[in-house]
Amino acid sequence: MLPDTSPAVLPFTTARFVLAIDGLRSVSFSKCAGLAGEVSVEEYQEGGENRFAHRFPSRASYPNLVLTQGVGPTRELWDWFAEFHVTGLVAPRDGTVSLLSTVDGSLVPVRVWSFTRGWPAKLTGPDLDAQASAVGVESLEIAHHGLELRSVVA
Repeated sequence: MLPDTSPAVLPFTTARFVLAIDGLRSVSFSKCAGLAGEVSVEEYQEGGENRFAHRFPSRASYPNLVLTQGVGPTRELWDWFAEFHVTGLVAPRDGTVSLLSTVDGSLVPVRVWSFTRGWPAKLTGPDLDAQASAVGVESLEIAHHGLELRSVVA
């Protein structure tokens, strides 16, 4: 007989998410990578202590967010990327990546990651091939100054 425990909590699927950037229209993507952070480790080898090296946290870093989508009619992200090429400056913007799931019959955000001072570091258009009838795919890399998992009101 199995022990009496609380009901199993199922993890959320990652099929629906949306990118929202201050001042730009929200955009749905088919893939998102880079929701991560890392703290570098610095080692200090103390003289006379040969059993181990002391380890200390050094500096936090965050990879670029890499978002992939099918090519559509909007050009807002391309225009944001082009700011730097036209003016030599790009306006950093805050934004969020929201994971959506069905809760009590409604599609709601269940996880929201916010990034600060993001800017488009790389934008890749689709590979064009007259012999294929595949969906055109473009990707956007956003460099940023930090990532935070925000609380979501249940």
